[in-house]
Amino acid sequence: MAKKMPQPFEYRGGWRATVTLANGKRPVCDFAAGEYNLALRWIADQLANADSALAPELGGPTRATLADALELYANLYTRKKGGAVAELSRISHYLEGAGKQPIKLAVSADGKREIVSFTRKQGPSAWQQHTDSRREARSETYAYIAVLAQKKCSAISTADIRRMMAAMEGEGLSPSTIQKEVALLKHMFNMAAAEWNWLGFKNPCLGIKLGKSERRFVFLTTEQRDALWKALEECDSPYYWPMVQLAFETTLRIGSLLQMTWDKVDLEGRIAVVPSKTGTQQVAFSRRAVEILKGLPRDESGRVFPMTYNAADCAWDGVRKKAGLPTLQFKDLRHVAATDYVRRGMGAHQLKSILGHTTLATSEYYVNLVHGDLLEAMDRTEALAPQMPLPPAQSGTAAQTMNERRARRLQKSVDAPPQDATGANVISLSNRRRLA
Repeated sequence: MAKKMPQPFEYRGGWRATVTLANGKRPVCDFAAGEYNLALRWIADQLANADSALAPELGGPTRATLADALELYANLYTRKKGGAVAELSRISHYLEGAGKQPIKLAVSADGKREIVSFTRKQGPSAWQQHTDSRREARSETYAYIAVLAQKKCSAISTADIRRMMAAMEGEGLSPSTIQKEVALLKHMFNMAAAEWNWLGFKNPCLGIKLGKSERRFVFLTTEQRDALWKALEECDSPYYWPMVQLAFETTLRIGSLLQMTWDKVDLEGRIAVVPSKTGTQQVAFSRRAVEILKGLPRDESGRVFPMTYNAADCAWDGVRKKAGLPTLQFKDLRHVAATDYVRRGMGAHQLKSILGHTTLATSEYYVNLVHGDLLEAMDRTEALAPQMPLPPAQSGTAAQTMNERRARRLQKSVDAPPQDATGANVISLSNRRRLA
């Protein structure tokens, strides 16, 4: 006869769950009044894990909150990623929502990557206003993140994830940002099920399909570029304008620029080694890039651009507003620079090396986007095309143009009204009313 599974019992207004394991240990866990089912799952987890040689990380999904799980995930996986800085920023939102300290990436003297906690400090007024305004614009999203962060992982449902997505969409976050948020949670839960010995755990993100991010089509006119340079001239930091210029010259992302160190920059050989999303990347410098770097003051930290990510983000927000380009993102400079290189005659294979891509697919996208040969052929054969009259250029609004055309058509009908079979002029009832 199968042994009956222990049941939770009432204890101090809630439920207490306990089991007796084969090794004699009696683990105990208390749950709130409405968490009877969670208590049952905890008992099942304990019995299932007792049959395993490994104990579940964090005590299993019925014990670990989402914030606990993400903190462990950051230490086990995120710290090794090329895009660790951005992912740690997202994870910190959950940690702070659960009352924990935010975390960041630190690199020791011997080059070892570590995750460390830190306390956010009140920054300069402009930076603080920028941060506060962004949080206020996404208040519902942050509130929902805080709710999820404090939930036990076993209590998080697919509907919970979709509600968070709806909050993010409602506050204007881009589809790409939403996808990255869900992708983080999805991979974390996958690792928990596969590697943390969370037996029987079901990933709540499995039913959510992540679409492909749409490629941004970004270009800058000559006037917009001039406005951007003028805005950069007003930056107080002697590093920021050069950093933006170097982004144009190298197509490097802001994370790579901020982590660039002088000990890995060879100006004579015109090359540097920098961290990137896909691992360490070798970067070749144009002559202009070398001149930009030679003009920089050296900081005792050894970093080429000794700025924090938040300071750089705040500075960019001010620059793009002054330039009249409020939707231009720093990462868009990479797209603009890649397109510029193609227009100067660079092929997909060369562009692949500059961008640090592992395949030609994305590099070919920029080459196809420019369509230099196609445009040249179109211009060359334009003289052979059938001649068609060009519509007149319009001044004023579309509504004004429509009203003017209707008035002209009506006046023409009055000046030369239609005639009947006897040759008498005929004016329609509607036109008579308009003329009255």
